[in-house]
Amino acid sequence: MNRNRLELIGFISVIASLVFVGMEISQNTTAVRGSTNQAISDQASELYLTIATDRNLAGLVKKLYDDVPKENFDSIDEMQLFLTVMTGLRRVENIYLQLEDNILDDRAFDRIGLSFYRSKYGRQIWDENKQFFDRNFVPFFEELLDKK
Repeated sequence: MNRNRLELIGFISVIASLVFVGMEISQNTTAVRGSTNQAISDQASELYLTIATDRNLAGLVKKLYDDVPKENFDSIDEMQLFLTVMTGLRRVENIYLQLEDNILDDRAFDRIGLSFYRSKYGRQIWDENKQFFDRNFVPFFEELLDKK
C-alpha cells in the first residue's frame, strides 16, 4: 500500500471514530435527561405521597390552600408545614440548577404545582427564607411565582 492510501484509511478511521463518539455522547445526554426527569417525578410523587398518607400533614396542606396565615398554626404544626414547604422549594431550586446546567429544559417547571408556593403561607415562607437559596434562583422563582 502506498502512503496516500494509508493516510486516507487513517483519516476515514478517525472520522468514523469521532462520529461514533458523538453518537455515544448524544445517547448518554438523552439518558441523563431522562433519568433526571424521572428523579424529579419521583421527588414530587414522594412529597405528594407523604402528604397523602399523613392525615395531620394533609390537613395542614389543606389549611395552606385555604390561605390560613402562618400565625394560626401551633408550633409543631407550623414546623411540619414549614419543612414540607422548604422541601418543595429545594426541589424547585434543584430543577432550576438542572436547567442552568442544560440538563433540563423549562418544561420541568410545568409540573411543580405553583399554587402550593403562591399561597399566603408559601409566600411568607419564601420571603423569610429566600436568602438561603441560590442567588440566581431567587429572581427566577419570584418571576415564576408572579406569572399567572
